[in-house]
Amino acid sequence: MRLFVNLRLNRYTRELDQDVQQLYSRGDMSTNPLLEPLQLLLNEAGQVYSEQSLIKLLVAQELLPKDYSANPLLLFQTHFALFNALYLWRDELLTQGLDLDIGLLDVRVRTLEQATEQAVGGAREANLRDYYLDWSHYHAATQSSVEGLLNDFWRQAASVQVNSDDRARALAIMSLEAPVTLQEVKLRYRRLAMTAHPDRGGDAQQQQDINWAMALLRRDLAANGTV
Repeated sequence: MRLFVNLRLNRYTRELDQDVQQLYSRGDMSTNPLLEPLQLLLNEAGQVYSEQSLIKLLVAQELLPKDYSANPLLLFQTHFALFNALYLWRDELLTQGLDLDIGLLDVRVRTLEQATEQAVGGAREANLRDYYLDWSHYHAATQSSVEGLLNDFWRQAASVQVNSDDRARALAIMSLEAPVTLQEVKLRYRRLAMTAHPDRGGDAQQQQDINWAMALLRRDLAANGTV
């Protein structure tokens, strides 16, 4: 039950929990070994990843454990480490004229103009940033406290409204037309995922798009019953 990270190139032998304690006991609040790979993935407006796809990419680099979802506590630790790095990177992107929209289910790079037009942020965003940059929450987490946090997360995720542009894009990626049922979405997802998988000659970006579309449509259907 460990989060492995790379503190030296191509060497992933230390536990994240130990590294966090060493780094932050010295007062270094800006270092997270997951930050560098995220900088390579999220650096241009329009790039979008689901949290799950980011975790899987980091697992493939041996930066996170393969069994990250083995229990709620380990899942929370994985989620917290990832979001800490995302908020650190967001602060850096703002100095470059870009913003990182860190949502409940996906993360996307956008211009500052887009961020202003979409009016996302405010007190809630500031509170989330403060939460994920404070490693005391990581260390204080227990199995029972995490289960409560996960329940709150899914309640919030179900309440988030999907905007019409994202819905239309998701349907286009899945080659579907409204109205659709969850069963139809799942069936199309399985077919597309098989052809898009890199091991079958597919494209990694296409696979990410399909995963994003599936997550969005599933959330939309859960909240509204129809798309």
